[in-house]
Amino acid sequence: MLPRKYTQNWCAMLPYKQTSNLIKSNPMKISRIILAVVFALAVSATTLRAVTVPTFSFHENGQGQLELPPLFGGGVIPLPGTLMSDPGPGGLMSALAFTAHPQAAPFPEGDVVLLDASGHISDILRFDTEINPGPGSPQLIFFYSNDHGGRLADTGLPSSMFSNTVIIQENPSGPTVYTPVAGQPGFSSDSPLGDSFLIFSAPDTGSTFLMLGAAIAGFLFLRRKMAAM
Repeated sequence: MLPRKYTQNWCAMLPYKQTSNLIKSNPMKISRIILAVVFALAVSATTLRAVTVPTFSFHENGQGQLELPPLFGGGVIPLPGTLMSDPGPGGLMSALAFTAHPQAAPFPEGDVVLLDASGHISDILRFDTEINPGPGSPQLIFFYSNDHGGRLADTGLPSSMFSNTVIIQENPSGPTVYTPVAGQPGFSSDSPLGDSFLIFSAPDTGSTFLMLGAAIAGFLFLRRKMAAM
């Protein structure tokens, strides 16, 4: 019969061995846990991001919002998009539109053109003329995309543009950030620091692959650790 202290040590190790065997026999469960943790961390990082100026976010699928900084009381205002006729130059009969309500003065009208890595136009964010001039009057912001991906913004591009046009490079691995200055399309005089726009174009493959790679690396590392036990 083993001495009491060895019996106690053996009993203390038993749950660990059982747990180790359970982990080895359920690799898919571990991979799902790792993926869940990685995605949760990514979502938390996005949620905890604090804005310093009023920040609009527009997605090709019609999701939109205005996030206010603490100076304006904080909070997020949903801005759902819908398909409607674009009265701007060369506008399509059915295009994705978001409605904003600038207070002090309307956004300067114009087009923000996004170029892909090949130098071709991939998206256009259009600020149309204010509908009924006056404080808080609705102003339409159209989102055009040339991706042909079946999302609401994938209607093609307008046949002509405003004379007030800004050209920027599209971010292939996340939202494209557009921060206008006075006179440029979308500039807001409501805020002493202006405003900013996050344009979510094609699916964010860059960060998606990054998170997937981290999950796979974590899974392989765990498998090696378990095999060495």
